Amino acid sequence: DLNLREGVAAKCTFCKGEESNFNQDWVVPESGGNTCGSMKAMAAGQLNGSDICALIQEKERVCCPGLPASTNATKHQVTANKSKGDGDGNMTTSHPPILYGHVHMAKTGGTSLNGILANTFEHVCGHKGYSYDAFQDNERAKIKVKEGQNIRPEGRSRVFLPIMKEIGFEDCDYISAENSWMFWRDTFGNGKFHGLKMELHVPCRDRLDHLMSQCNYLRKEIACDAKTDEELFKSVKKCYAFLLDRYAHHLQKHFDVKCFDFKKQFTDYTEYMSGILQKRRFQSTPYVKRETNRPRNQTNECIWGNETVLEKVEKYLLETVPYYQFCDQCMGSENEITLQQQQ
Repeated sequence: DLNLREGVAAKCTFCKGEESNFNQDWVVPESGGNTCGSMKAMAAGQLNGSDICALIQEKERVCCPGLPASTNATKHQVTANKSKGDGDGNMTTSHPPILYGHVHMAKTGGTSLNGILANTFEHVCGHKGYSYDAFQDNERAKIKVKEGQNIRPEGRSRVFLPIMKEIGFEDCDYISAENSWMFWRDTFGNGKFHGLKMELHVPCRDRLDHLMSQCNYLRKEIACDAKTDEELFKSVKKCYAFLLDRYAHHLQKHFDVKCFDFKKQFTDYTEYMSGILQKRRFQSTPYVKRETNRPRNQTNECIWGNETVLEKVEKYLLETVPYYQFCDQCMGSENEITLQQQQ
């Protein structure tokens, strides 16, 4: 079976066996400005036989030996054929063959990830920032830092869903949203958005550490001295910051859903997306972090000093929260993006 190797799902191949004659710098026509190298990197994150793998492999005729490079690619930005109803002349394209979505789970660093990607790459659209004005937004934040002001996700660093819908998603390659899982299904599920496929990326964080970060955000405490499990778990649920709202297993019926390590989102994950998204011409550096949580003192969190409570809570989270179930299954599998980057 081409899709299995020793019982393990095989990675999508791209120009396999042609490495010696492979020119990773060629720009591939109608690929959103991607090079053969970035197409190969994208393929490594997919499974052989998947629909997205098939889309990527269509570009092998450009990157693999035996095809006249002059008729397939140039070392300049690609010009796409005129599309129906676009008026006149040609237009340049800068979009990958599929859409990418970031399922922003509360307290997983998503505000910073959205902001950094928007400031680094084109066509990033998010609740916490858009590419088209990310430069000036960060410059204003830098001024506030010099003035000693607190930096919060406000103004152009916070775009609410009604405004996002009013703008539309037609110019987006990467969408970051901290909305109900139904937003993804109803807007993009099963290719309903202009026929485009979408791949969702979910950040995964240690569930106990994640729970305590949510408690800190909501100013709640775990009842370590609870007389009953019911009382203990009731205090746990009071810490949930949209935890049961933003992810549901139902998403996997409509999308390819992948995960990435919360601790590696600004390194390995960002590097992975850099092979897909188009770099911005101008970037405002350094990126100013927008604070969404108060400082956390773990020594005040009773759970870490009570092994019995810790084990009960961890078991409860895994048994009752779909998001933690997904991460438990995805992390370490072929669907973990940050794991693939290390191989």
